[in-house]
Amino acid sequence: MDLKKKLVFFTRIIRITVYLYVVLQFLVSRKSLPVHEALPAVVGMGVFYFIIDRMVFRLPEKRFRIACLCLLPFEMLLISLLVYSTRSNPVPEFDFLYALTAVNAALWFGIKEGVAFGLLGSALYVMVLLLSGRMNGTESLALLASRCGFTLLASFVMGFMSEFAERENREKARRMVELTALSGFATIFDSSLSEEKVYLNLCDAIYRSISPDVVLVFRLDKERDQLTVSAAAGLSEAEAAIVLPRDYGLIGKVLDRRESMIIKDTDLEWGYRQFLESHRIRSAIYSPLKWRDEIYGVAFAGNQTKDSFTENDLNLMSALSVQAALAVHNSRLYADLEDRIGELHAIFEIDRAITSAIDLETVLHQIVEMSMALLGAETSSIMLLDEETQELVIAAAQGLSEEYLKKGTIKVGESIAGRVIQEGKPIAVYDLSKDSRHAYTEQARMEGLCSLLSVPLSLKDRVIGVLNLYTKEPHHFTSHEINLFASLASQAAIAIENARLFESLEEIYIDVITALASAIDARDAYTHGHSQRVTEYAVAIAEEMGLSPAEVDIIRNASILHDVGKIGIKERILKKPGLLTEEERREMEYHPFIGTRILQSVKLLEPVMPLVYHHHERFDGTGYPDGLKGEEIPLGSRIISVADAFESMTSDRPYRKAMPTEDAVAELRRWAGKQFDPRVVEAFLRVLEKGRVEVRWKESRVISLSDHMGGRA
Repeated sequence: MDLKKKLVFFTRIIRITVYLYVVLQFLVSRKSLPVHEALPAVVGMGVFYFIIDRMVFRLPEKRFRIACLCLLPFEMLLISLLVYSTRSNPVPEFDFLYALTAVNAALWFGIKEGVAFGLLGSALYVMVLLLSGRMNGTESLALLASRCGFTLLASFVMGFMSEFAERENREKARRMVELTALSGFATIFDSSLSEEKVYLNLCDAIYRSISPDVVLVFRLDKERDQLTVSAAAGLSEAEAAIVLPRDYGLIGKVLDRRESMIIKDTDLEWGYRQFLESHRIRSAIYSPLKWRDEIYGVAFAGNQTKDSFTENDLNLMSALSVQAALAVHNSRLYADLEDRIGELHAIFEIDRAITSAIDLETVLHQIVEMSMALLGAETSSIMLLDEETQELVIAAAQGLSEEYLKKGTIKVGESIAGRVIQEGKPIAVYDLSKDSRHAYTEQARMEGLCSLLSVPLSLKDRVIGVLNLYTKEPHHFTSHEINLFASLASQAAIAIENARLFESLEEIYIDVITALASAIDARDAYTHGHSQRVTEYAVAIAEEMGLSPAEVDIIRNASILHDVGKIGIKERILKKPGLLTEEERREMEYHPFIGTRILQSVKLLEPVMPLVYHHHERFDGTGYPDGLKGEEIPLGSRIISVADAFESMTSDRPYRKAMPTEDAVAELRRWAGKQFDPRVVEAFLRVLEKGRVEVRWKESRVISLSDHMGGRA
């Protein structure tokens, strides 16, 4: 039950009790009273009480106040009539009825109204005493003083109690509203993980809770040491875009003290400075967005009238600002967590990409691209260290012009990159044009490069190069960005070293298989150099057919090793000058199987084995070992088959002399579609016409295509 209802209920009981007493006194004393005077007063008081009681529940508060202030004097007139009607036989209790009206007014409307009706009642009482002739002597004065004093005192006390209770009730209601508002805004703040949305919610909360003319929520930019508006209310967009230095006016004081401030009158406040053109702020509240040791900004509320804010407004705005600061803190933690997750994912993807690549050039370009993507830059480069000359050379770059790439090498200890190599730690430069350590300042300016982050490519025992990242605009590289980029550089260094090791391994592998092929050819003077020439022809055919570099490499290696299985064939069979017997032929046809058995122990040779195994298959399906036909035969095997046949026809053998090139070409054409793939034959003929290979005709003589084709090339 609210205060108004309690007061209505209280006054209702008092009125009913008093009226019953008046009726009872009237009935007891009616024989000694002039009934024609007293009865209208008693009945009128009853009607009046009934009307007032109905009005309380039917009229709105403002109209009820006006109606009561107009009707209560009429009640005092009825009381005066009742008191006057008892002049011949006074009822002392009736004299106190004036206090009932005054107390009623005091309870409902306050001290001023209660005392006013108390004075009116006292005046009417004096008039009634004069008219009734009861003003005679000091006793009358004492009676008057006691009755009037009681009426005034009762109205004052009850008015004070009423106002006190009303203030308490309003304070409780206000606090309840504030707590409800804070709870609601806290829910809104907690549900928002966007920093910008937090500022907007704070602005809306302040505008709705304390109703200022202007609200501004400033975000503190610590890098630039300035305040920018993140949310505003009551201003135009242009005016809400103001930027203030951190120490501007009272804002700087609030940020330094980390305490809220209320300004009753800005004209009297030293240090206040107006910063709005459309509003002349006369009173204001500043509240820092503070959470623990961090300051995120300042909330400002202003009014164009002075002394328009209370301490309650200050406390409420401070509480909202604290909640907002906590929400900003959480939103930044969330954003930072998302960034970290994104960065870890990016690092994982980068690691997977660059460690899965084995080609050094591919690895370098992937590192450059991924370093730019990681920090959102447009330019990056990798410089590798030449350990013999102790110079850094750009090995891969993106976003740099040819002129800049040709600017020259850098010695260890020179420029930024050279110092990074020498010191073995990252260097971040905010403005290259103003850093004396940079050796190519003018070139960097012409290139439009502003900031630089350079980190070493470090292995456990040495530094192998430098990874550089450039920005076109000034940028302060944070410690987090530097550490993140250094992590990428560490992975990059491992990937580069792995690619280098793989290249070295490939070179060793090529040397080994070349030596193995040479050992095979060395068993027979007639086949000396056979594998090398077959390789030359096969590679030329593969390139002519547009195969990828990786496919060409496989065909090259398979060509070198295509006859490795002949190691297991008896020498008398290999060197037999005549035709082979059926048994000897079956043993000779077993050499592709022997070759794959030899190669299968080397994992790097897995792509080569199918080509070696099937290089004696025929296009029409009559070949060996599996009798594959057409496209079933690996393309590499079909290419080696043509190259092998052509090299054999144009070289001396124990059982025949070398065939002229024209005859060998004619044989290829005749057997195209039967023994050989027609497409491969046509590709080889184009190679011959272009003079891309040299053809051996006789053992003692090497002639070019132009020699055999009558000067055509």
